[in-house]
Amino acid sequence: MTRNELQITRDKMTKEKTNIKLTFIVYGEMFDIEQLTRIIGVTPTDQAYKGDQLKYRISEETFWEYKFAPIETLLVEDCLAEFEQMVKPVLKELSAFIKAHQLTTQLRFCVNHYEINAALTFETTILDILHQLNGEIDIDQYFYK
Repeated sequence: MTRNELQITRDKMTKEKTNIKLTFIVYGEMFDIEQLTRIIGVTPTDQAYKGDQLKYRISEETFWEYKFAPIETLLVEDCLAEFEQMVKPVLKELSAFIKAHQLTTQLRFCVNHYEINAALTFETTILDILHQLNGEIDIDQYFYK
């Protein structure tokens, strides 16, 4: 790589903004994915029934997954606002469905840190929603210089 190409690469990297990708996942042994989709009112970005062939493996559980668009932000709350708008209107029905089928939910964050690190704060309203949805939080962080 020439000095000029190296400088261009460095310039591109320093122009990257810290961003957060949020994925909401509902998973468990077996449930009707179409019924869950009707309850939430959003088409999943990925789904599979237990035993379905995935790209590199067989699905070990049934899952419904929705990936939100990545957001350039330093605050996790910005991503959580979209999640809250999606589930709050259907929270009671969604919670009942999850309990009836003994499902688990997960908020999966992929945080790409560039120059400035994001703040990872979860307000009690979100934690309460997660509790009602038998939810957990998974955070993957990547730091770039």
